[in-house]
Amino acid sequence: MADFFDRCKQDPDHWVKISGAGLQRIYEKYTWKIYSERLMTLAGVYGFWKYVSKLERRETRRYLEMFYILKFRELAKTVPLAIDQPQ
Repeated sequence: MADFFDRCKQDPDHWVKISGAGLQRIYEKYTWKIYSERLMTLAGVYGFWKYVSKLERRETRRYLEMFYILKFRELAKTVPLAIDQPQ
């Protein structure tokens, strides 16, 4: 660090170059436009994931209802009622 301060003392433009390069990196990587685009992309990915998850739940529910209608309902009819059994 001492070398940096000595160089800045000898060449005042050295600090201007360093700070200018730092500001340029900030403007290239950390602007509101870049942040908002990334945020909107992530929001879109989250929305799509939520939509797909909901579809999977609906499909699973439909499959279970179909299974109940085709199989379980017929099996339930074969179970004797309590009042049909001799006492």
